Amino acid sequence: MGKISILFLSVLFFLPYTFSQKDSSIAIQPVNNTLKALRYLPRVYGVIKTDYEWNTETGKHRFVVRNARLGIRGDVNPIINYQMEMDLSDEGVFRVLSAFAVFKPYSDNQHTLKFWLGYQKPFFSSEYLRNPMRIFFATRSLVVSDMTAGIVDVGLIADYAFKNQIIPFDVAVGVFNGMGYRNKSFDIPNYTGRIRIYPFTGLSLTGEYYGGYNLDSNKLSMWGAECAYQNNSFFIEAEYFHRNINHIDTALTETGSGLLLETYYKFPINKTKCLHYIAPTLRWDMLGSPFFKDVFIARLTTGVNFGMDHEFFKAEFRLNYEKCLKTNNPNINDMFIAEMVISI
Repeated sequence: MGKISILFLSVLFFLPYTFSQKDSSIAIQPVNNTLKALRYLPRVYGVIKTDYEWNTETGKHRFVVRNARLGIRGDVNPIINYQMEMDLSDEGVFRVLSAFAVFKPYSDNQHTLKFWLGYQKPFFSSEYLRNPMRIFFATRSLVVSDMTAGIVDVGLIADYAFKNQIIPFDVAVGVFNGMGYRNKSFDIPNYTGRIRIYPFTGLSLTGEYYGGYNLDSNKLSMWGAECAYQNNSFFIEAEYFHRNINHIDTALTETGSGLLLETYYKFPINKTKCLHYIAPTLRWDMLGSPFFKDVFIARLTTGVNFGMDHEFFKAEFRLNYEKCLKTNNPNINDMFIAEMVISI
């Protein structure tokens, strides 16, 4: 009788614990399933960039919506993701900017292999690849606007990164239909290649090439070299490009070079809710003949950015003054620009 009583009391003691464990597992399972489902929901993002411009040479003023970007990105599964982006007002023009999928068949602590397939910018010029929030100036540099504008192709990029202990690097090669949104077949594709090494933390050295045909079916080849350093507050970058265009109608070869130097320093502001940092900016860009035997355009841009870096959005108010020190283009003047840019 005593043994039976002990057994009965033991069952009563462990029974609530058993049911509580079962109820807990039932409760946790729907939460885990919900988190997994949320991971694969598309994520909407956008950038609004609006400016006031004052041409200090002609005295004219204007307001402009420089960018109104809207995009969707997401994951199909852990090895496939996608992105679609458009600009509702790229200075008044609607543009489809990207529509591609990324396949990542292998990744570990050291090696990462990715394939980018679709409509996209080739890996050429770091500034060209940045979105309007990340260029930290009101306008893109003359170098990027002149030498890389229009390089958007439909094609495939293979990208491999190796994080070793000596010199980490990544290398990318790509083939494309041709500049612009072209789905027609080709005999010889446009092609690109880039290699980037990281000698130590924060420093990157880049060599890159793009070749094929431009929008006017002229033979095109470009190569570039970049050097950049970045830490939590400071950034400095130099980009040099060289371009050859062989015109099919005149048999003329057009050659040119571009140089871009830019830097900023972020001073954190910790005691306010509406202002998180102040960042003075400085940029020098110029265009000229090969290796600048002659300088066609030279411009100095100074500015300051007042920024808010929130968990769900980022915003900057930018003040820029662009001083043209030399120009052969009558449409390039000294400008004062006040800009508001918001990224969500």
